Order: sequence, then structure tokens, then C-alpha cells
Amino acid sequence: MEQRVPPYRPPARSKRPSSRRAIMLILVFFFGVLSVLFLKSPLGKINEIKWAGNQLISDQELLKISRLKEGSSYFRFNVAETEQRIQQIPEVQGVTITKTFPGRVHVRIREVRRVGYLDHGSNLYPVLQDGSVLKDRPWKGSVDRPLFRGWSKLRIWNELAEGLMHTPKRILDDISEIRPGGSDTYPDLVKVYTRHGHIIRIRAMDFGKKIKLYGAFRNHPSGTLNLLESTWFVPKGEKTEGS
Repeated sequence: MEQRVPPYRPPARSKRPSSRRAIMLILVFFFGVLSVLFLKSPLGKINEIKWAGNQLISDQELLKISRLKEGSSYFRFNVAETEQRIQQIPEVQGVTITKTFPGRVHVRIREVRRVGYLDHGSNLYPVLQDGSVLKDRPWKGSVDRPLFRGWSKLRIWNELAEGLMHTPKRILDDISEIRPGGSDTYPDLVKVYTRHGHIIRIRAMDFGKKIKLYGAFRNHPSGTLNLLESTWFVPKGEKTEGS
């Protein structure tokens, strides 16, 4: 019986182009490799951290609290979370973090304002605008605010601290010391010593409003200025109540 051999037919070539899915997978893999290489390169890391506005808190302490570190990922650190951590520091009133590519991080700190320094023992401690004293941060810088002397408690009256914030700079520069007044009549009486040889007797609750009156007396000879219910000046050598 004659056997028939089927004719040879070459395999048909697919008329369909290469799979788009395969191409996409190759591209994804390619860009993934590039991304990993980029993130591990110096361009993907923090290479510079700049601090501004901080005087009460050192750069080293801010680095520790913020968890910022040179060499860490520039893209992965969260700005909002870092700002929140810094904001929890009592001395910080506000913070703004700006990222600038490549690898630069700028942190601007707005601290709670200093109004003076408490002279306690052998150290000076910053006094803040809310009357609190930073007893764990002895001040080592220049003394550019009034000194609080003779205070038994490590806290200043809020009204006095707030009043100092709003004292005109010319008058503030004249004030050298502030001491408790030691008056039974006025428990919040303070004595303000000026660089012109004057003593100002004034209540903490009235400080912000009445201390401005000193401007009219600052060129008087040495003496005591009373800024209480009424205003009167006593030249040095004459007695005044509570002196």
C-alpha cells in the first residue's frame, strides 16, 4: 500500500508583534534598577543640614531630637513628622523645614523669646516670655537682657515677663537688674535697677503699661521712681516707702 508523506510545511510566523506586556515588564525592571541606583547614590541622600534661629538649643541637640542625619535618605524623611518632633521642644515656638534638591535640608527655628536671665547660684538661666526659667540650660553667651536677682523660686511672674516683651528697646537697654520688691502691701512689687542710677518701684501686673513712663525720668539725677497708684520721684538720699 502506497504511503503518502504529507508535504513539509514550515512553521507559520506569527504576525503579532512582541508582547506589550513583556516590553512593559522590561521597562519597569529597567527603571527600578535605575531608581535603586539613584537612591543609593549621593544625589538620593542628605548631604547638608543647615540650622538657623536657634540660640537656646544647640545644633547637636536638634539633630538628636529631629533624627535628621547626613547620609540618610533625602526622599524618605517626612518633613511634617520632623517638624512635629522639633515643635515639642519647650523652647521652640515654631519650625519650618525646606528641602532643596540635591540633598539640602534647611531648618529655621523660631524660639520662645528670652526676656532676661535669672542669677541663681553661680549660673545664669534664661527666662522666657511666659515666665518660665530654663534651669537645665545655663546661659554661656553674652548678657543682653536684664538680670533677675534675689528670686527664691525658679519662676518669674508671667505679667512681668510679658511686660518685658513689650518694653521699648531704649528703656529695656537701660535696665540692669530686677529684684523682688519685698512689700506686704503689693505682693507683686518689683524693684527695677537702671544703668542711670535709678530704682523703679512698680507692680508686675502694671509693668508692661507703666514702665514706658520711665522715659520721662531717665535723665533725672539718681533716685527712686515710684510707678504705683500715682507717680512720684524721690531723689537719692531721701526716704521712700519700702526702700
